[in-house]
Amino acid sequence: MNGFDFAFLFVLFVIQPLYGRYAWLKLLREIEAGAHPDRVVLYRQTMLAQWLGFLVLLLGWWWLGRPYADLGLHGEVGAGFLVVGVLGAVALGGLAVLALRLRNASTEAKQTQRERLGGLEPFLPQDDRDLRSFFALSITAGVVEELLYRGFVLWVLAQWMPLWAAVLLSSLAFGLAHSYQGAGGMLRTGLMGLLFAGLFVASGSIWLPMLFHALFDIVQGVQIRELYRERDSAASRFPAKTASNDA
Repeated sequence: MNGFDFAFLFVLFVIQPLYGRYAWLKLLREIEAGAHPDRVVLYRQTMLAQWLGFLVLLLGWWWLGRPYADLGLHGEVGAGFLVVGVLGAVALGGLAVLALRLRNASTEAKQTQRERLGGLEPFLPQDDRDLRSFFALSITAGVVEELLYRGFVLWVLAQWMPLWAAVLLSSLAFGLAHSYQGAGGMLRTGLMGLLFAGLFVASGSIWLPMLFHALFDIVQGVQIRELYRERDSAASRFPAKTASNDA
């Protein structure tokens, strides 16, 4: 490892979690003060920051003369790749079915699930405009986060610790990166990071984790959008009264 590696690790393990938590709390304070943040703008800002990190990593890798295959960016397809691909497709199919079933869920069930979103609700897609931008954010997260936390972090840590320890530590870093979601959110994303790291190790390539990460986020976005669809329909059928209505 060299200075570039240590600096990038410091950003991912320390700067990113601290800044993410600070920015999230700042957003919540603005909402409490009456602000109405534009989720599409928030998504675009997040994407810009992630793609900048992606670019810095790739340029640094090129400058150091390292092969991109070390990050998992290669075209080799083995038995592990095919097995992981099939299993991942089956799992995603199950999630997609659950998303479709939400269309038939009762109003009370949807309300209960919306309440479980807690403080994350301001950042989640609630209409079709949000959802389209959330799709782009999901693809960005799939590509960038996998390259950073599975490709880069795993490669660096595996230089001086067993692979299993590198997998656990990289998953911890991924959970910390979502510190704005609170302890429960960090635990959930840390476990997802562990799953994606397993996909990476089993397949020997970063491409499948990238694909399944993006698709998983997209399906989650569709599920969350469904929680608000009935509420939107009701609002359009029964618009709020205006002064002229009351006259």
